[in-house]
Amino acid sequence: MPRASEKDKIVAVVCLNHMIDLLDMNSSDEEDEAIENFNSYMLCVLNNRRGVHLGIPKSCEWEQTVLRKFDDNRFNQMVRVRPEEFCYILNLIKHDEVFNTSSSEVQLPIELQLKIVLYRLGSSGEGQSVRKVASLFGVGDGGTIYNLTRRIFKAILNLKSKFLFWPHERERQQIVSSTSTEMPGCVGYVDGSEVKLSEAPVNEHTMYYSRKRQYAVKLQAICDYKLRIRQLIVGYPGSVHDAKIFSNCLLFKHPERFLSTSQWIAGDSAYPLKPFLITPFRQNSSEYTEEEKHSFNKYFSKYRVRVENCFGLLKEKFGSLKELKFRMHSRSNKNQCNDWITVCCILHNILINIHIENEDGNEVPGPQFDLPLECNTRDFLLNFIQNKTA
Repeated sequence: MPRASEKDKIVAVVCLNHMIDLLDMNSSDEEDEAIENFNSYMLCVLNNRRGVHLGIPKSCEWEQTVLRKFDDNRFNQMVRVRPEEFCYILNLIKHDEVFNTSSSEVQLPIELQLKIVLYRLGSSGEGQSVRKVASLFGVGDGGTIYNLTRRIFKAILNLKSKFLFWPHERERQQIVSSTSTEMPGCVGYVDGSEVKLSEAPVNEHTMYYSRKRQYAVKLQAICDYKLRIRQLIVGYPGSVHDAKIFSNCLLFKHPERFLSTSQWIAGDSAYPLKPFLITPFRQNSSEYTEEEKHSFNKYFSKYRVRVENCFGLLKEKFGSLKELKFRMHSRSNKNQCNDWITVCCILHNILINIHIENEDGNEVPGPQFDLPLECNTRDFLLNFIQNKTA
């Protein structure tokens, strides 16, 4: 009988532990996690030439003795949130079921897992490298980073209904009241943005090649006047036009479910003019004089630009969205890319909510303007602007 190699012994132990874990599982979620862990371990073992992988030196000293002693600004530069914001997010996710598994795997502290993920989300360029992150935080560069990222993502995605949702009727009335002296009836601002991919997708890569001459995934959002994202669509290829994405969403197909009478959202000239969607005048428009159209567009853009400011704030806080180090090669892989973007958007809203809660709360709503029930709301808005600027 041939003598078993060191690699064969390691494979046998991993398989045995995996079988034991599966016998103790009580849910399909735990089974899925155990299978993913098993695949990660087997991939690491089988790809190594030697049976015993010595690995790289690991040390948590930097995180424990340096990062924890940073002042607020340096801490913010590293993990993209201030210490009190980090504690707030940690308290939101630490009791999630994703961290409670019956497998034999020993997880890193949730605090450390969150720091690593926030660092990855906030890093651009080579700073997202798994090896660099693993070396910095003193953890394994095999399946460890992947597994903890998946856990943190799942915990944050479970918060979506609480922090990223369309405002109900009462909140929409509050928004309209607060912005009534700006653009009466406006609930939010819609626009699209591209998240650049560092590599071309394996399948249908031409679909992801955008007009900006880069491979990208489309992100479309509606934000409110406080720059919170209230509706999000992620995952369309970069070549898809913003108006096409919007025409496929539920708000476009059933505006009555999202907006009350006389309420509307603002978009740029790429979108079609609708009773619930107001856009600036296009250059070839024959309506009104050039001076009136120019005055309207200038005033309108001053507030519609909020959605662009929202995207700027999002990508500045989470630098990984400037160029995502991600290569799409399967449907599940694409979903992971979409989750990455969505997690950033949820965290964006959480941080804005923290800021709002810390404000004095002395905001005085403006006077209410009732729009006529049957009229072109852009005409009404034009008259409002003319009267205000007269």
